[in-house]
Amino acid sequence: MIKEVKNKICADECCENEFKPFKTTDKYCSWNCAKKNQKPRKLPKTKPKRYKSKKQAVIDSKYTVQRIPFLSKPENKICFIDGCDQEANTVEHIRGRGQGYFDKWAEENDIPKTLDERFWRPCCLDHNLELENNGELSKKYQLSKIHGGKKI
Repeated sequence: MIKEVKNKICADECCENEFKPFKTTDKYCSWNCAKKNQKPRKLPKTKPKRYKSKKQAVIDSKYTVQRIPFLSKPENKICFIDGCDQEANTVEHIRGRGQGYFDKWAEENDIPKTLDERFWRPCCLDHNLELENNGELSKKYQLSKIHGGKKI
C-alpha cells in the first residue's frame, strides 16, 4: 500500500501556490521561492592580518624614510649585482633584517638590523626578488648571518 503525498502550500509569504513536495521536508513550491527566503550566508573568514608590534611599526616607518636618501646617493644609483646596469629602486639587506642588533656598536647606538645601513646594498627590483628565490645568487652576494663573511 503506497501512501499518497498530500499537497502543501508554499511557505513563502507572497506565494500561495499549492505544490506536491518531492521530499516531506520541502517547504517551498520552487527554487526561486526557497532562494528568496534563504538567510544570507556568512562569508568565509579571510586570512587574519599579520600582527605588527608598535616597535616594529616604528622601525618600518623609519626605514621607509631612511631608504629614500640612501638610494639617492650617487654611489647607490645603480644595482650592486655585477653586470646589472639597472637603476636601484630597492634596498637589499645582505645580512637580513628583523629583531635585534648585529653587533655591540649597533646596540649601543640603538640601530636595529632593518635600519643598519652598513649592510644595505642598492638593488633593482628584479635582482632583489631573484636573491630571495635563487640560492646560488644569494650565496654569492649575501653575507652569512652566522660568521659575517661571504656565504660559501
